[in-house]
Amino acid sequence: GINAEYGALQMTQIDFEKFSKIKMCEILKYVKSPSEATSPNMCAFVNHFNAVSFWASSMILLRETKDERQKVYRRFLHVMEHLIKLNNFSSAFALFAAVSKTAVRRVISLTHKQEKILDSSHSLMDSSDSHKNLRSALRSATPPLIPYLGLCVADLTFLIHGNPDKLEGGEINFTKRHLTYKFMDVVRRSQITPYNIAPRDDVITFFNNFSDHLEEEEMWRRSEDIKPRRRRG
Repeated sequence: GINAEYGALQMTQIDFEKFSKIKMCEILKYVKSPSEATSPNMCAFVNHFNAVSFWASSMILLRETKDERQKVYRRFLHVMEHLIKLNNFSSAFALFAAVSKTAVRRVISLTHKQEKILDSSHSLMDSSDSHKNLRSALRSATPPLIPYLGLCVADLTFLIHGNPDKLEGGEINFTKRHLTYKFMDVVRRSQITPYNIAPRDDVITFFNNFSDHLEEEEMWRRSEDIKPRRRRG
């Protein structure tokens, strides 16, 4: 396996390369109507996020023995910790989703220390109170950083679909325009400062574009092969 820190650095290098290609107009078009024709780089980044998450879950579930599954799970917890230190909130969130997936969690036993790592990540990623902790972490983070775009899209969706372009008297809704710009500017500013990470071919080859993963249903089948559900009655 690969070292957790190297893994986090190379994931961040790959993420930033994809993230920096997203144009501002693509985000707006994506919020209005997601389409690869009008938002190719945005769609590529979202697909990449999902692939990373599914790949990590699959890497855990496809191990043959309990010890191997525990080891890979522990490795991903450490990679996630490094991603948070690197201000890569995107892949940190993707890994958090992977290690929290019910199909994965039900076959893993955590030590007290691992529970603590998961709990602190949970408090950062928690969606309650409108992602309060994640917003605060994003605000205080200094570039280079990769924001969690799911949050940006959710905010823009609410703003664009929930507010009129024109006010009752026919005037342009400048508050809406200003807030839209403000949300977009967070992304634009994050794209300016690149990470200084040298690509490592061995790690990138190991990732293989994060394409080797199970689909949701296959994960559940694999999870139940490992630990059959108790039959009632």
